[in-house]
Amino acid sequence: MLLFENIKMALQSLRANPLRSILTLIGIAVGIAAVLYVVILGEITKTRINRQLESLGSNVLMIRPGFSRHRGIRTAANVVNLTWDDSREIEKESDVVIHSVPIISRSASVEFMDNNLDARITGTTAPYFKVNNERLTDGVFFTDDHVRERARVCVIGATAAEQLFEERPPVGEALFINSKRFEVLGLLEAKGESWFSPDDQIFIPLSTAHERIFGVDYLTQIHAQLKDAESYDEALFDIETTLRSTHRLRPDQDNDFRVRRQDFFLSTVQETNVELANFIILIALVSLVVGGLGIANMMLVAVTERTHEIGLRRAIGARRRIVIIQFLIEAAVLGVIGGLLGIGGGLAANRAVIGEGMIVPWIWIGYSLFICTTIGIIAGLYPAWRAANVNIIDALRYE
Repeated sequence: MLLFENIKMALQSLRANPLRSILTLIGIAVGIAAVLYVVILGEITKTRINRQLESLGSNVLMIRPGFSRHRGIRTAANVVNLTWDDSREIEKESDVVIHSVPIISRSASVEFMDNNLDARITGTTAPYFKVNNERLTDGVFFTDDHVRERARVCVIGATAAEQLFEERPPVGEALFINSKRFEVLGLLEAKGESWFSPDDQIFIPLSTAHERIFGVDYLTQIHAQLKDAESYDEALFDIETTLRSTHRLRPDQDNDFRVRRQDFFLSTVQETNVELANFIILIALVSLVVGGLGIANMMLVAVTERTHEIGLRRAIGARRRIVIIQFLIEAAVLGVIGGLLGIGGGLAANRAVIGEGMIVPWIWIGYSLFICTTIGIIAGLYPAWRAANVNIIDALRYE
């Protein structure tokens, strides 16, 4: 009963000074809204990154050419040194590499009727689609037979298909890559925006890319799929040993190739996002501290304004403990109301920016209410102690 009575008195105090109360609550509300905004965006980013990680092939290593050097200094240009034979040797020599997929990827002009597109053309072999967890929404993948026959067939990504064919089904249609006719065999399921996304690519057989489109015999990368995650060290040793042998590198020479986990770059992005989110949350917590100071200031003013009331309560037998509890509850109510306003504002801001894909972080909502209540109580400690220790005689004389 005493608790509800004190809460009622706290609400009456807020209504008695609406402008002062609003200005005090804004500090808490802005801090909580900022925290929730950052947390929700972070959760959405994390979910998207995890979805993209799942869409990657499992346990896949990317092998790329090393950087060229000029007079001992590394340049930005890549060495042209990976070949289809390198890919075959890796799969042949390693017991832990299930598939070694050769890839060449370059830009080319693509046409369909009146639509033109400067697209990324990726030449590869049939296992690419299995290794990288590609799925079709229509049609089929090209096969090893298509690779052997240098067939002019392709599998098209969702974004490229939309730009070229608009709403027309692409499977069975013919498009032109560098003025050469290709039949569309399949349409890939969209994976979403990412630097490695196949959505804006067109896949063709590697032999076709080498001999009919690009006129080269090198690769831009090799994807090596391992039998399990524990095979990474062994696979790395096998790949380095094989490529150093095929490239005839001396023991004193550095590798002229690079090996990376396919999820390495996304993991780096995720770590960067976490660090940025933590920094922004720290700034938001500073706002909460400022809001706490606002509560402390408001409670000190309230103690001064209600000195006569406090004296009367003490004179009729109210203990210091009761007075302290009263003002602490008022301070806590201020914190909770500010927190609720901040939660509502944070959720509304995210709903406006993100829309239906918004993730509600219930655990952080709970944390926010706890933080606001704690800040309110801490901010009210000194004003409550001061109220409980006023001199009764002086308080009764106060006007």
